[in-house]
Amino acid sequence: MTAPYNSWKNRIATLKFVQDIPLSPGDESYPLVKKVEDNLHQLEKIPMMILWGRHDFVFDLSFLREWKRRFPRVPVHLFDDAGHYLFEDKPEQTAVLIKKFMESW
Repeated sequence: MTAPYNSWKNRIATLKFVQDIPLSPGDESYPLVKKVEDNLHQLEKIPMMILWGRHDFVFDLSFLREWKRRFPRVPVHLFDDAGHYLFEDKPEQTAVLIKKFMESW
């Protein structure tokens, strides 16, 4: 099934989204991303859990490694057979994990 991305016209928004990810200081929204990065430490005391699709075409495993480096005590659930659309790829499994996480605090 290819819907709703069954033609170039229907895929262009996804392409543009990926192309707009700011990775260097010359990118338009880089200052905003840098500000978020510089303040991520403020999340250290907030309960969190990381759910990740191994085959994410936007945020690959290098991004996950960085999250794990920044938050080493956070539980991580890596789904080997999922990608960027994790909640579509694994709706039941992620819902169970989120429910358990929410009930734990």
